[in-house]
Amino acid sequence: MRNALAIARKEMLLYFTTPIAYVVFFATAFIGAFFFLSLTSEFQRRSMQFMQFGSPEGMGWLNLTDMVAAPLILNMGVIFIFVVPFLTMRLLAEERRQRTMELLMTAPIRSIEIVAGKYLGVLAMLAVLVALTAIFPMLLDTYGTGASGGGAIEWQTVGAALAGLFLCGAAFAAIGLFVSALTESQVVAALITFLVLLLTWVVGWKAADAEGAWRAVLEHLSSVQHLVAFGRGIVDLRDLVYFLSLVVLGLFLTHRAIEARRWA
Repeated sequence: MRNALAIARKEMLLYFTTPIAYVVFFATAFIGAFFFLSLTSEFQRRSMQFMQFGSPEGMGWLNLTDMVAAPLILNMGVIFIFVVPFLTMRLLAEERRQRTMELLMTAPIRSIEIVAGKYLGVLAMLAVLVALTAIFPMLLDTYGTGASGGGAIEWQTVGAALAGLFLCGAAFAAIGLFVSALTESQVVAALITFLVLLLTWVVGWKAADAEGAWRAVLEHLSSVQHLVAFGRGIVDLRDLVYFLSLVVLGLFLTHRAIEARRWA
């Protein structure tokens, strides 16, 4: 485990000594702010319309958690499709390109420690991205007001949504790590990872046109379907199994890819 933590620290240092981390953080914060302002403006517009044409007592159904915070977090799941490939593209592809992978494999380090260290490094970056996303609900809770005059945010729902976002990012990162193990080109690794992640997102669109068992299969394969439940504050075992299965599968395939090079 000590070797894995050393590799993770090295990866984090590389992230912060190159522009990748700062570009990803800025892009995530900027796009998150755009979604945040759009959703809060829409909430304000609908609230004004309801006050003008409806009953003020019925304002209870309008809440910042369901109309701003949860949709914002779900939208950030889409952003992860774009940013995760940039975080994972160099993890193993760069090692292969610079021929340092052979040094790692001849060192007294097990393949599983290499995989764990690389993965822990990218998970730390994902944790920062989720923390950046959490700033927006905190702003709502600080400056907004709930329907009953109390806190504006239901943190149980938001906490579940943030946990789902992190699990989604972790699953995406495991896929990206495996793709990075297959090529020496960072560009190729990023492109293939993006296409695979995009496929897991859009497969749910086809489910709407399908019927019966085929529809159930497509919905199960869709990452957005599993993230939506977290956005509602529901932690379902099926959603946990989906994301954790992708993590285990991605890490297992990465381990096998490294082992194949070790014995090639």
